[in-house]
Amino acid sequence: MAINPQAPTPGYEKADANPRGLLYFAIVMAGILALTFLSLRGLFGYFQRAQNPGSFVAAPFAGTRPLPPPPRIQPNPGADIQDYFQSQQNILNTYGWIDRQNGVVRLPIDRAMELLLERGLPTRATATAEKGAPTQKGNRAQGRAAQEGGSLR
Repeated sequence: MAINPQAPTPGYEKADANPRGLLYFAIVMAGILALTFLSLRGLFGYFQRAQNPGSFVAAPFAGTRPLPPPPRIQPNPGADIQDYFQSQQNILNTYGWIDRQNGVVRLPIDRAMELLLERGLPTRATATAEKGAPTQKGNRAQGRAAQEGGSLR
């Protein structure tokens, strides 16, 4: 019988795995795991001694828990915003004292706009007003007449 060079090779290994190499690998892995375990145990022991959490940590089954620091969560934000809105509307739409000693009052917005239309905005006297130009009241009267479509002359 002649050996055919074109014959397929078998589809498996003809030699076994090296048991000595596998034993060395297992021993090295066990050593690495033991070293990791011992170093982590020492690290956690150090942290336990160095960073004691103290008494601020609540017991898991304690009856009452300490309140967290402010700001705290609102139990009913809808009612809170409605109360705030009502207080702001009250300030905007009622009369009241801001500074009683100096005579400063708070007016409703509608009344303040009416007074602003009646009295106009305050302006500074300019150099042209001193030379015979119309005064502030004259300018205001001319502006009203122009708005009404008429003239002062």
